[in-house]
Amino acid sequence: MKTGLLALLFAALVVPAFAASDWNGTWVGNWADNGDGVQIIMAGNTATGLYWHGDYVPDDLHASVSPDGNTLTITWATSRAVLTRDGAETAHVVMHEPGKPDAAFAVKIDH
Repeated sequence: MKTGLLALLFAALVVPAFAASDWNGTWVGNWADNGDGVQIIMAGNTATGLYWHGDYVPDDLHASVSPDGNTLTITWATSRAVLTRDGAETAHVVMHEPGKPDAAFAVKIDH
């Protein structure tokens, strides 16, 4: 019983240390196999740039983060990207654009 309680206490203290505090950085993905590569540039939780369909999106980007910090939604014009964390430096994204099928793929922080 004491071992189980100790393990639970340890996990409660260690897990938050590995959680990312924000989405800061450049997230990239979908470049292999002639994919339509994406680059999402974040300053903290503010979207500052989005490269998609071979060019940077010229419209104003609006970003919002879920209360738990695990989901980031970026909107522009009539489109949006929804990123969900898989880890501190990995996530998957679904790109929603009117009149097109959704594109879903993995992204990671570009170091």
